[in-house]
Amino acid sequence: MRRFLKFAILVLAVYLVLLGGLYAAMLQPPVVFGRVMAKLPTLAFLVFPFEPMWLMARRGHLKVGEAAPNFDLKTADGSQTVELSSFRGKEPVVLIFGSHT
Repeated sequence: MRRFLKFAILVLAVYLVLLGGLYAAMLQPPVVFGRVMAKLPTLAFLVFPFEPMWLMARRGHLKVGEAAPNFDLKTADGSQTVELSSFRGKEPVVLIFGSHT
């Protein structure tokens, strides 16, 4: 019984360390997180609670009515870079992330 308890504590400790490492990776920029995900075995998707961790890691801190943080994006044709703040007070802006085809 004692041996089983020690083994269970060891497995739990390893699980928590891996869980913390995965959550820390989710807080990183997408390029870093993508490298981690590329090396993750498929079994990990069954063992770790990905969706709740992802939603917590990427929830953001904006409140309704607050201005969006400023950022730069390339235009669809890649010919120029546009800064979000350049539209402030002029016209509404719609951001589409993903495929627009």
